[in-house]
Amino acid sequence: MMMTQTTLLGKRLHKRRTEQGLSLRALAEKTDLTASFLSQLERGITNASLNSLQKIAEALGVPILYFLSDNSHRSPVVRANNRPRLELEDRKAAYELLTPGLTGRFEALHRTLKPGTEAQARVLSIETEQMVFILNGSLKIFLKTGEHILNTGDSIYFNGNDLIKLQCEGDEDVSWIFVITPPVF
Repeated sequence: MMMTQTTLLGKRLHKRRTEQGLSLRALAEKTDLTASFLSQLERGITNASLNSLQKIAEALGVPILYFLSDNSHRSPVVRANNRPRLELEDRKAAYELLTPGLTGRFEALHRTLKPGTEAQARVLSIETEQMVFILNGSLKIFLKTGEHILNTGDSIYFNGNDLIKLQCEGDEDVSWIFVITPPVF
């Protein structure tokens, strides 16, 4: 039986919370979310926004992609129809994990944004190096050192702490490969 994104997220959230000996109420206090909402997440009834997921990940001391990665699958092959996928903010943004887990020296993601959508950068707990390769569409990348518009086939390399935000430019979805080392997302 294939596990859905919401079910895997809930299962991983419950596992990590109980490993740390936290009640739903205690986790709710650490995240400024309600115990009811967290319970619904654990049961796979609802999904989280990026902001909520970030709060939960920080409170539990794990990267966001922890909730998508089921490390029981050890194959080096990640099939297109079986990638861990996270859709956020009314399906305006999506993340797919391209690496088989989070135990290697880097992680690779396939990301998409809808037209008129932007994604704010997260403050990362450690220094990283990152690379973006545009598969299709146009992406505006805001770095502390300046702004760059990338089109299909373009790539950029930068220090993770320099990233401010990403924005879909144009009237079509933008899709890109995102590589980060070490894996902290």
